[in-house]
Amino acid sequence: MIWCCDEEPGFKPGRPQDRSFVGNIVQAMDAYAEGRLGKPSIRLDDADRLIAIGSDRMMAGVAKARHDVLKPHLKPQHFAIGSINSPMQCMMKEICAQCLQPHRDPVTGETSYVFSCFNQDQPLDSVDFKGLNERLKQNSLAEKLSAGWLRHCMPELSKVRDFV
Repeated sequence: MIWCCDEEPGFKPGRPQDRSFVGNIVQAMDAYAEGRLGKPSIRLDDADRLIAIGSDRMMAGVAKARHDVLKPHLKPQHFAIGSINSPMQCMMKEICAQCLQPHRDPVTGETSYVFSCFNQDQPLDSVDFKGLNERLKQNSLAEKLSAGWLRHCMPELSKVRDFV
């Protein structure tokens, strides 16, 4: 396990086999592959699959890095997916389209659409990250209102963590 944090002091792993890295996830993957975190127990170029789960910006960074910075460390035919979040986990699969995610075929450039509520795990090279970022912003007002309401109802939380 590699504990990665963008900011100091980072994480202090509790198990001897774990590693810690301060920087972004792409930098951590590169450092791991090059042995700068110690001898890798599993070499990155032995991996057949890559799963990116996180913010849309982080997944976009990993998607791009696979074709440049990380390319020398990955199998040419590895398969990469991203876990694309939906604005809510509804029970009306493929009905409201709040989670509609555009895909661009990396070969033909054709656009298609996927309901993320029905299929969160999507091929990383097909995800339209600009479209994803725009879709995720649709709830920003509701998120800010919720954060303000929480601050009002529970002022002690403001001392522990800043909300939105």
